[in-house]
Amino acid sequence: MSAETRCFYEFGNFRLDPDAKTLFCESRPVALTPKVFDTLQVFVEHAGRLLEKEELMQRLWQDRFVEESNLTFNIKMLRRALNDDAHQPRFIETVPRRGYRFIAEVRQCPAAPDFPAEPKTVGAEATPPAGTTRLYLACAAGLIIVVCASAIALFVNRGKASSATPSVPILTAPFKAERFSNTGSVHALITPDARYVAYTSESGGKQSIWLRQLASAENIQIVPPTDDRYLGLAISHDGNSLYFVRENNADRVSAIYRVMTFGGIPVKIAEKAEGWISVSPDDKQLSFVRCNYQENDNCGLMTVGVDGKNERRVVTRAKPNRISANQFSPDGKSIAFAAGQSATGARDFRLMQVDLARGTESEIASQPFFQIRDLEWLAAGDGLLLTASEMLAGKQQIWHVASRSGEAKALTKDATNYVSISLNKNADKMVATFQRNTFHLFLAAANDVNSMQMLTPALGFTFMPDGNIVYSGDDGDIWTINRDGRGQRQLTNSSYFDFAPAVSADGRHIFFTSNRSGSNQVWRMNADGSDQIQLTSIEGGYPRFVTPDGKWVYFESGLHQTLWRVTSEGHDESQVAEGRLYAPAFSPDGKLAAYIFRAPEGDTRIGVLSLDDRKVLNTFGVTDKPLKIAWATDNQSISYVTTNGATASLWRRSLTEQKPQLIAELGDDEIGEFAISPDGGTFGFVRGKWVHDAVLIEGLK
Repeated sequence: MSAETRCFYEFGNFRLDPDAKTLFCESRPVALTPKVFDTLQVFVEHAGRLLEKEELMQRLWQDRFVEESNLTFNIKMLRRALNDDAHQPRFIETVPRRGYRFIAEVRQCPAAPDFPAEPKTVGAEATPPAGTTRLYLACAAGLIIVVCASAIALFVNRGKASSATPSVPILTAPFKAERFSNTGSVHALITPDARYVAYTSESGGKQSIWLRQLASAENIQIVPPTDDRYLGLAISHDGNSLYFVRENNADRVSAIYRVMTFGGIPVKIAEKAEGWISVSPDDKQLSFVRCNYQENDNCGLMTVGVDGKNERRVVTRAKPNRISANQFSPDGKSIAFAAGQSATGARDFRLMQVDLARGTESEIASQPFFQIRDLEWLAAGDGLLLTASEMLAGKQQIWHVASRSGEAKALTKDATNYVSISLNKNADKMVATFQRNTFHLFLAAANDVNSMQMLTPALGFTFMPDGNIVYSGDDGDIWTINRDGRGQRQLTNSSYFDFAPAVSADGRHIFFTSNRSGSNQVWRMNADGSDQIQLTSIEGGYPRFVTPDGKWVYFESGLHQTLWRVTSEGHDESQVAEGRLYAPAFSPDGKLAAYIFRAPEGDTRIGVLSLDDRKVLNTFGVTDKPLKIAWATDNQSISYVTTNGATASLWRRSLTEQKPQLIAELGDDEIGEFAISPDGGTFGFVRGKWVHDAVLIEGLK
């Protein structure tokens, strides 16, 4: 439209240009979100007339389902931008229980204004007039340009596909990456128009959701801090609604919520959801995962309307299988989802697809994976991107799967562990989250636990009879090290994952878990790493204890969390006790086992089992959530680590006493392993954190 035919509206010291979607206060541009601008335009075009709430909502959202709170929030943001007072309004009058009226005089002007038609974007929200408080915090995030030095697999152009719109080939050329956040973002996604990134952030132990405008690097908090934990994010295809799964830290109950992308009041949609959610192409339905942890209904793939109605189960999986990532297909007729189990260390995860009309399932990828963390359909529906690890010891890479042939190709080959991915509508920008860990082995005197010495990066460990240490590293191999940090030596060296070491009482043999045979089985080797042989083949799992005579090896089943044993020569593999138990620890004399279990009432307790007659001798409740147990040398008391979600604590308890004794507060690190040396004088811990962050990848072609 030419300048001569354009129409402008003036009211007070403001001028609104509907064609350019701009608002000026005198000569200064005012940035508004698209929906807030639309609200203002409706008002000025109907100045002086009462607009009922229902009419306003229909004009702004057409036939989409939204709550009245969304309209209220829009009005609130508009009043702030106009510096209007709801109690003494100059522009927007509230008519109680009915609607709103624009009361300022509006002048319609055909001439073009003298100031620029395109304002400089200064934020995701309206810029307040002078003298008012800024509505959001600017977050300084350094730009880190990552040069992709690794070889990137070519992504086949789907120009010959039958779809009228071929997928945009991505990751076929060098690209650049920018770490857009230094807040440890666990969840992040890019909006369809690629203008914003929504992400979770943690500060002071509380989590919140923020929106970052990519052009200006401005950040706005759209959901305030809470003690609850965020499990996942999704966004509508029109970019107006943000969905998130949040778990209450008090009762561990999770739910799906919807909030306007630029902020507002969250509305609960469905309860008891895992973190994987997606939105249908018409923005009318959600898919999500609900795990009931029953034998025949471990996890199910569900759908529900965005209004919280018409919930139904689409598919389900029995134990030990589960369902993780899922997403509606571009045509909305099916849902791709990942299903399987990773407890045994085998490649048991599959990429599946379910037809929503017929309920039939089919396999998409011809290749199985150890784990699939996230998935994203490409626009034409002829392929998907995954974050997945091929093997237990492998990194989580970004993969491409062709939906017709089922061929899977790894697109990344760097050392980064990618967790989730999010593409914009044009598939030329991606937000990916990644993780690393800071776990190290620490030693401390039993009488001074708070004075710890850090030895080496480690994921698990055990003491040898002489007090030195066998540990599993993040590299997937097993090592030994002296307790003073010297004498480090590698014992295993394979492309598989070797971990969870246990040592015989005489120090001659080391037992460990390896997935070399395709699943996690118990292996044995000499103390110098020689003569490595597989002992189990039926259940497999993690060795926890070798009897003092060296005859039996007790191990925990990774698949069923039950207690088993096998001879040190690899015979008579059999289950020891019924029921699930976690983190079993054995008294030095080999007569008792302490373990963590969930009581029928739902609380987590510690039990003590006699290994001679396999009877439970005692159970007792614990403060907070128990994690790891270790026996004292007297065979009559245990020490254990608990966490309340924020900090870990170390306790000691005699089997004959009613109350535990607090030994030390261990801080906010996660405790991965805990053990006591054979002489009782040293406590060992594997402690650290999982570090998450997000990166914006641009230049995809």
